[in-house]
Amino acid sequence: TCLADVMPCAEELDATVIDMRFVKPLDTACLEALAKDHSLLVSVEDNAIAGGAGSAIAEYLQAQQINLPLLQCGLPDSFIKHGTQDEIRAELGLDSAGLLKRIQERVAKM
Repeated sequence: TCLADVMPCAEELDATVIDMRFVKPLDTACLEALAKDHSLLVSVEDNAIAGGAGSAIAEYLQAQQINLPLLQCGLPDSFIKHGTQDEIRAELGLDSAGLLKRIQERVAKM
């Protein structure tokens, strides 16, 4: 799972972490509760972004007309160079340092 990389970021940012172990069924009540109290949702997955958990969240938010920014962090829809999982996560910005940087950059634009 991505939690080992997510938790240090969450602690530094004082962020809420929800462990979304599966995409279906989508916990819509949880999403609606988060939308009331948060200004940004961030999905992190060790899966392709296209068709993944972040996409399901985006589709739900759009269908319900919930205007909440969503930052989707995951694997690109392209071939990934070989390497260890740690090397690949670092290369793609999915390690703790990369995630923290991406989130801070997004928050700065809000």
